[in-house]
Amino acid sequence: MKSGLLIKIAMVAALIAGGCIYFLNTLKPVAIVAEASRSTAVQSVPGVVKVKAAKEMFLRCEESGRIVESALELGKKVEEGEVLLSLDTGDLDLALEKIEIEIEAVNLVLEEGSSRQFNLITANERLAEVEENFRRGMASKSDVELRERSIKELEQAIDNEIRVQKVRLAQLENELKVYARKREKMSVRSPIAGVITQVAAYKGDLIRSGQEVATVISLDRIVEVKVSEENFSEIELGQLARVKLLGYNNRAFDGRVSKILPVADEGTQRYTVHVDLDIEPEKLFPGLTGESTITLDERKDAIIVPGTAIVGDKVLLVSNGIVSVKRIEKGFGSMTNVEILSGLSEGDLVIVDKLELFKDGDRVRTSLKAL
Repeated sequence: MKSGLLIKIAMVAALIAGGCIYFLNTLKPVAIVAEASRSTAVQSVPGVVKVKAAKEMFLRCEESGRIVESALELGKKVEEGEVLLSLDTGDLDLALEKIEIEIEAVNLVLEEGSSRQFNLITANERLAEVEENFRRGMASKSDVELRERSIKELEQAIDNEIRVQKVRLAQLENELKVYARKREKMSVRSPIAGVITQVAAYKGDLIRSGQEVATVISLDRIVEVKVSEENFSEIELGQLARVKLLGYNNRAFDGRVSKILPVADEGTQRYTVHVDLDIEPEKLFPGLTGESTITLDERKDAIIVPGTAIVGDKVLLVSNGIVSVKRIEKGFGSMTNVEILSGLSEGDLVIVDKLELFKDGDRVRTSLKAL
């Protein structure tokens, strides 16, 4: 009887002890940890990303007038050379018609020749008569010379008249070109294939010469990465880039460095590189932002941990539920992970979140976060 009672008492005591242990464990804070693992370590340069249109054109009309036709519409896709706006050309058309009539009249004069041609024929006939009379002794040499001078003067007058008409024709044709060019300038064409992003004038508006009427951006995009001065010198064309865009929930896209601009921004002293990104062009909207890493070097079979686990040259190691501060030596680093050259072994657990809540010697429960 006594032994049975003792067994029951022991079982109750064990349950109470287990409950106490469980209760005490629940009081321990939970540390989010990651396991040091072997992978490829990447040495990379961080940068800030912004997506821009390759070209942004501000459309202006070269002439003044009233808009009679407009195809300007926000978000509309346009082709290069497409007419987007036309001004009233009524007065100009009348001026062009007048010049064309004058050109036609001058051409008729040139085709028919000078009205003095008949006088020239008559003068030549009279010269022939005087020459015949001179041979017969019925006219003097001076009479012949007088007729010859008269013919030369008449020929000169005819030449001058034709020359004047030709000059007038050239002037009219030049005026026609000037007015035709002016008429052409009374239309605004898109200089590029792209999308209209701003409209500043509408049908019926009276606009002045040089006034901005719309903005068009090209369909091709530039992925611009700003990097710090100390990292710029190591960047080369063709290096791998990894870009995370905020507009796509930090989804990462691969790319390559395609251009390096050797001039720093005066305000930030950051340098600019362009990246050709492996993404459908229609998904790259101007204004998208994000972050990037440009890979400079790689090392395989390295021990890596998340970058969030490191403060300076230390990590918080968790072993058997106890936190300890561990000094480490860093190697390559990327946007997410850092190589550990010494101080950690494969499989070690390090705290990766809210490090400020933990200190050396703390007892914790752990929740594993995958790399």
